Amino acid sequence: MAGSMLAAIHFGDDQDIDKLLEAFVSTRLASGLRICGVLQSRSGAKGECYCSDMDLKAIGTGKVFRISQPLGSGSSGCRLHPGAMAECSAYLDQHIQEGCDLLVLNRFGKGESQGQGFRDLISTALMAGIPVLTATRENYRKDWQIFAGDLGIELPFDQTSVSSWFAGLEHEDAASTLAPQKNLSINSATL
Repeated sequence: MAGSMLAAIHFGDDQDIDKLLEAFVSTRLASGLRICGVLQSRSGAKGECYCSDMDLKAIGTGKVFRISQPLGSGSSGCRLHPGAMAECSAYLDQHIQEGCDLLVLNRFGKGESQGQGFRDLISTALMAGIPVLTATRENYRKDWQIFAGDLGIELPFDQTSVSSWFAGLEHEDAASTLAPQKNLSINSATL
């Protein structure tokens, strides 16, 4: 679906999605685009827990959100910190309201598949006409497909494909600004 404003990069455990997203964002920021969103980083495992800490770093401002919480060595539950995710989401929502050209979110994962996480933020951006790029693993792929429906597309783990997707949106946007504007009336009862 060419021109979809919602895209997720499908990636596997052996692929460094954070590096791919960071390279894509760096290139676009250097070209002058206003990008909102977060990129993920992990620090080494330490203390009682053998998992690494997960941080989200806001694009453009560098604000860091620790989204993992220590549960101790005997725990087997999810370490994702819902309160930190909510704080990060509110922070990003403010930046979306200020305007941006693209929203980049590190993952469509467990929180989003359960109706939480960044789901509302994705909807807010799309309603404001802002394209959204995220990433999803195989175990959340079906949930992504259900959420995105006909509005979203999946991209392969490939910098060229991601760049082509966004370039297509930029081309469509440029063409629409050159086209004559028509007075459209939308019946909200049919929405």
